[in-house]
Amino acid sequence: MNGPVFYHETQGFSPAVVAVMLAAVALLAALLMLRLTTTVTGDSVSVRYGFLYETRIPLSQIALAEAVEYAPLREYGGWGIRGSRRRRALNARGNRGVLLTRIDGSTLLVGSQRPRELLEALSRVGIATQDRLPIVVKDF
Repeated sequence: MNGPVFYHETQGFSPAVVAVMLAAVALLAALLMLRLTTTVTGDSVSVRYGFLYETRIPLSQIALAEAVEYAPLREYGGWGIRGSRRRRALNARGNRGVLLTRIDGSTLLVGSQRPRELLEALSRVGIATQDRLPIVVKDF
């Protein structure tokens, strides 16, 4: 450099800001990779939402299973793990699922892209079922 310096500036993100941004991106990526997994066995229904939530309901505690179409935003406030202890919803996408009513009256809505198949599996293990999904007629 020739002569005196009258102005000099170096800019960049502070390490704290970078750390917060990286943590936010990592959290978002983890949430986007969450999977909703539903398993029906001879003695229970297990529902797992990634690493965040897991429940197992003995078949003896299920009074009714209904295939339903619902409004995630209006009825439950969106997708994911929603609701309260007595009225919970686990849904990853879409607007269809199976509503499980326990013998104590509490409900668990399990989102599903194949609700009729889930309902059929529940029927095979002895759960009372009801199909409330609309019938789709295709024109050929």
